[in-house]
Amino acid sequence: MRFVMEVNFDSESMQLKPLEELQKILSDWSKNIALYPLEAGAQEDILDAEGEEVGEWALVED
Repeated sequence: MRFVMEVNFDSESMQLKPLEELQKILSDWSKNIALYPLEAGAQEDILDAEGEEVGEWALVED
């Protein structure tokens, strides 16, 4: 099993404050991962500070 996180830096928020947005994404993810089973198939969209979808994370089978 692998953990995959993909973040697109094309949104306005990501372009204006890329470091701050990425820090927020990683912080939110680390808090919310406990809500998901640690098994292949778990996934969630990643949103920027404006609520725009900028990527996703997933646990996938190798």
